[in-house]
Amino acid sequence: MRRDGSLVFGDLLGKLTTLAVVCDKCGRRGRYSVSRLIAQHGADGKMTDWRAAITADCPKRRSLDMSDQCGARSPDLPKVL
Repeated sequence: MRRDGSLVFGDLLGKLTTLAVVCDKCGRRGRYSVSRLIAQHGADGKMTDWRAAITADCPKRRSLDMSDQCGARSPDLPKVL
């Protein structure tokens, strides 16, 4: 799979054991095992595609108000990358 400048799960190897995802707008909170994510999606799996899939049911995902759309993010990424 082409990377296209996206972060991939392999980028997290040796840096994080779990990946947190939070959305302050809808209250979503979760922690995902990096090794399990790699087993499921591969080391070349794009994190943007995965995040879109896990937030597909977010009530804020398709909000018409651009300032109120889903804000799912991984707060640990800036610390390790």
